[in-house]
Amino acid sequence: MDKRRQLASETGLYTFDVFEVLLNYEIARIKRYPSPLTLMHISLATENQIPEFKKQAHETMTNLLSRALRVSDVPTHYNEDFLVLLPATDEAGGAAVAERILGNYRTTQSLATGRLSTKRNAYFGITTQNGSTILSSQQLMAEAAVAMNEARMRKSFTFVAFADISNTLPKP
Repeated sequence: MDKRRQLASETGLYTFDVFEVLLNYEIARIKRYPSPLTLMHISLATENQIPEFKKQAHETMTNLLSRALRVSDVPTHYNEDFLVLLPATDEAGGAAVAERILGNYRTTQSLATGRLSTKRNAYFGITTQNGSTILSSQQLMAEAAVAMNEARMRKSFTFVAFADISNTLPKP
């Protein structure tokens, strides 16, 4: 078993290659049978950049995702971040999932190792589509990343929905 698959089985998260297949499947499905599809992009930050603190923050989020998501939801690591595909979930449902995970993450706020501790934050960006013949996985991932970056710029412990900021973005 290669290292990526082994790590995925240890964490309970999907590998990114499996995530991509499932994302493309869900996009094809909603093009044929319109229903909502939400993608959540989660980025973590720690005040102190000690690798042990970053690792603990990622382990905490991995555990929360494993406990808080439905069996039909698809979480994965994406570089240093997380992506979560929420099939058959509208924007209100995606917001509820984000708030639930953030609330649980807040209760585990204090990381401590010996005498050291650090504050941490989670930035959530969500985007929802209801089916479109021009929808692509790249578009969905880009929208979720833009929303997550907006949450990061606000430095708030909350989520940002792409639909709420799309009117303020420059037009191409």
